[in-house]
Amino acid sequence: MISLASPSARIRRPRSPASRLLWQTLVHARPYVLRSVLWATLRQCAFLAMPWVLGRAIDAGVKKGSLAVVAGYAGAFVLIAVVEYAGIRGWQLWTTLADAHTGALLRTRLLRAVLAIDTDTMHRRAGSFGDLTTRATRDTDAITVWVHGLTAWVVIALTGVVLVPAIGALDPLLLAVAALTVPVLLVVNRLFPPLFSRRAEELSTAHSRRSSTTEELLSALLSLRGVGADRSMVERHHEHSRRVTGHTMRLASVSSLWEATASVIPLLAVATGLLAGGHAVVDGRITVGELTTFVLWMGTVSLAVNVMIARLGDRTEARVAADRIADVLALAPSEGGMSIEEVPRGALRIEELTVHRPGRSPIGPLGLTAVPGEWVALTGATGSGKSTLLRAIAQLVPAAGEVEVAGVRMDTLSSDDVFRTLGFVPEGPLLLHGTVTENLLLGGDRPAADVERAARTAGLDLALAGLTDGRDTQVGERGGALSGGQRQLVTLARTLLQDCPVLLLDDVTSALDAGTEAEVLDRLRRATADRVVVFATHSPAVRAMADREVVLHDGHVDRGSLHV
Repeated sequence: MISLASPSARIRRPRSPASRLLWQTLVHARPYVLRSVLWATLRQCAFLAMPWVLGRAIDAGVKKGSLAVVAGYAGAFVLIAVVEYAGIRGWQLWTTLADAHTGALLRTRLLRAVLAIDTDTMHRRAGSFGDLTTRATRDTDAITVWVHGLTAWVVIALTGVVLVPAIGALDPLLLAVAALTVPVLLVVNRLFPPLFSRRAEELSTAHSRRSSTTEELLSALLSLRGVGADRSMVERHHEHSRRVTGHTMRLASVSSLWEATASVIPLLAVATGLLAGGHAVVDGRITVGELTTFVLWMGTVSLAVNVMIARLGDRTEARVAADRIADVLALAPSEGGMSIEEVPRGALRIEELTVHRPGRSPIGPLGLTAVPGEWVALTGATGSGKSTLLRAIAQLVPAAGEVEVAGVRMDTLSSDDVFRTLGFVPEGPLLLHGTVTENLLLGGDRPAADVERAARTAGLDLALAGLTDGRDTQVGERGGALSGGQRQLVTLARTLLQDCPVLLLDDVTSALDAGTEAEVLDRLRRATADRVVVFATHSPAVRAMADREVVLHDGHVDRGSLHV
């Protein structure tokens, strides 16, 4: 057997990103798909044998009038039904496993891509995180449905291979009746797919826009309500919902017309076959049992056509979905970066780091060297580029220049190793639904002593002192049950747990009161004696504790040393 991934198969690899992605998912799921094909073949052979056995039983009962013969055929029928049951169970088991592995593959690749792509690029391509969610859910589901239906093509092909000679053996006229349906169905299935594809793409776009609006509405409801803008956002959501409904109805209209047209053709063929078969029975060319077999087989043909239509629709939707997912995957840098066993620990060296922004002045260039134990503060007015420059150091924003840790260039490492080396805490911390402890351990299980030490360093004992459940407190949706300062410190503690040699902290104390901030900074200073820490900050307390301050004016860097 030739593997789907074997070079000897001489199959031309698909060129479009969507086709390549579908091919890759098929290769990934092939062990499960091939097993499902084996079981489906067994099931379909049994299913196609049933009408033949039933026809023979009818002829035996009519001609011979023997109950014993009929009972024998009944026993054979039951045995075939058992085989069919086993076949369809195995078929569904392995296709379901193929679905699960396909979904896991696509969502993992999307997650890795999102982690490796800077947020600016992501927003330009995906529009919003709501749209990204649609790609990870609805679009991924469309591809898993396509994978689930792949085995059906083997079943359809087997039906044709078996029934063409079988019906021809009954009577050539009956075969002609069945064969006449094929060109008509080919024409139908040539006309409808392009229209269906356009409607499916329009619906996907409408769903994405509504998801974006929903995400914005839910994340900013309180602030919107505070300025009286919640009604306009709700109305915008309703408008997008109306568009989704309209596109859904247009897609359903095309789908129903396609399916109804393709379904009625085999039914007309059955009616024609009954008329022709009735004459054949009267003429003595076929028996009543054989006519029964033909009618049941034509029902199978009709079912196969319906399944084929559904699978063609699945493929069309899967191509649209794959194109949208591939659009995000294409943004991620190649995973060809160097992988390292030991995280580099040593001086942070930044040389001529510059962020170029379309239509705006560049930020930088920044050049500095900081040794372990040193704190550097990036300061400047709002909008001067502090956060952007910090994200550029973290390899989250495309930038010119070099960033090295202990002589190792960060742009040569895999994204996983970059994250192990550079611990980045964003200005707007994100927590997931669960407890504080569960959010601390998102990076993996850690010893209780390490968790306790990181939590204390980050000041969680102070921030959570008023909460009865402490670190077992539920943080709510996106951390909404905690205050802004509490969310910042949970995110800081989570990063400290990763033990990164370089910490990049974006205004992590901005929501803390002066007393708590002073205590947290004092603890952090003692805990980072062997690490480089770079702050983007407005805080006078942070600036007072920094060894050096880098001031940004409209994106330009002024170097000055406040403390040495």
